[in-house]
Amino acid sequence: MASAPSLRSTGILTDIRRLLPELPASVRKVAEVVLADPQAAVAGTLQDLSEASGSSPSAVSRLCRRLGINGYPALRVAVAADAAGAGSSPWELDISRTISPTDPLDEVARTLAAAQTLAVRDTLAELDLDAVRQVAEAIATAGRVQLYGVSGSAVMTAELELRLHRIGIPTWSFTDVHEGLVGACLLGATDVAIAVSYAGETIETVEMLRAARASGAVTVAITGSRTAPLVELADHALFTVSDATTFGEGPLAARFAELAVVEMLYLAVSQLTYERASRLLTVTARAVSTHQMPHDRRPRR
Repeated sequence: MASAPSLRSTGILTDIRRLLPELPASVRKVAEVVLADPQAAVAGTLQDLSEASGSSPSAVSRLCRRLGINGYPALRVAVAADAAGAGSSPWELDISRTISPTDPLDEVARTLAAAQTLAVRDTLAELDLDAVRQVAEAIATAGRVQLYGVSGSAVMTAELELRLHRIGIPTWSFTDVHEGLVGACLLGATDVAIAVSYAGETIETVEMLRAARASGAVTVAITGSRTAPLVELADHALFTVSDATTFGEGPLAARFAELAVVEMLYLAVSQLTYERASRLLTVTARAVSTHQMPHDRRPRR
């Protein structure tokens, strides 16, 4: 099982209320701001929260430590998830608390750009690069790599399959649980199984990774929750951060955070297999070159 810093997906606001009387004055100010309006409090940066509370960045960090939370990005994830579960509407959960149906599109574009930028930046800042390196080494020498993900997460597994396949890694992605379970039971100790799930609780994805683990494969979870069932089944866990935005449950930002992890894995594997990867990238580009329209034949506007 992969080790991970303590992070609760729910209940963090209750913990803050419980600790409030014991906190030093400066840390208590931060806690009170979070409790007063959880979503707004964690919508910005660490500096934003410290300024809103009239405290300091170190006070925010001290609150994180008292809660057993691994840094401010993780605090934002836990607070946003807890607040979202306390009665937010489907619109707020799936789109945004701060984007209304009547907002002009230029404002929506700016909000989306900020959300995606924060998701990628915070994910890469928090990413365990030692774990990335170990997973990449396992992929580079694997007999087979299997990828599991359903619904939106299947987009990420398809992307990773496409990239790894092109540099010569034997890779299959499964979105159907029946096919995935059949594939997983055929794996062995020289194989790698990677599961992608934003919340880490999708039953089908968990079942497929569990079967791969039982077969002896190296198991990997890409998820936004450090306490998810999927993490319990993973030899290596690569965590995304997307609730650091105004988006309640993070679906709009989650895909970019997941793609950042997929990109890191692909780049790390490519570095380890540089000569083969370079050769195969050239070969595959040449193979499809005749299916690209020459510049002189492109239609004029």
